[in-house]
Amino acid sequence: MYIENLDLETRNKIYNHTKKILRKYQKGIINGKLTADKFAENILSNSTLENILDKEIISTNNFKKSYTDYIQALINIQNNNLSNKNIKSFQEKTSISQKIELKTLLDNKNCNLSIPIDYLNNEDIKCIIKYLETDKIELGNERIYNYVRKIN
Repeated sequence: MYIENLDLETRNKIYNHTKKILRKYQKGIINGKLTADKFAENILSNSTLENILDKEIISTNNFKKSYTDYIQALINIQNNNLSNKNIKSFQEKTSISQKIELKTLLDNKNCNLSIPIDYLNNEDIKCIIKYLETDKIELGNERIYNYVRKIN
């Protein structure tokens, strides 16, 4: 089984668990001492993922490979966010038309945001719109899953 084949709730749990550990070792990741392979190997040898997934799934080669690729994607996202060129784009304000489009889509789908829209950057809004339209979230952007709530 591959990570991208898991349901969004499980992927979100894996994302939260992995990001928590990535933040701890951020310095080693930035200077290149900790690679995705080593990182995945350490996490997979630890039994903490077994609280999220069945041990049989974790032990398959397909899952191990996809998890290593997933960690590499998260590392790339983290490194891009830390670089100076993306700090400027992160701080750019979203357009009013983007916010209106998102609010309209949320209303049409009977959803709301769990955080204020002003805290979202352009990329977050694009990912949320895509999630609402397709019910899919790209690997590495699972935090979006926590931002959208169905209204009862």
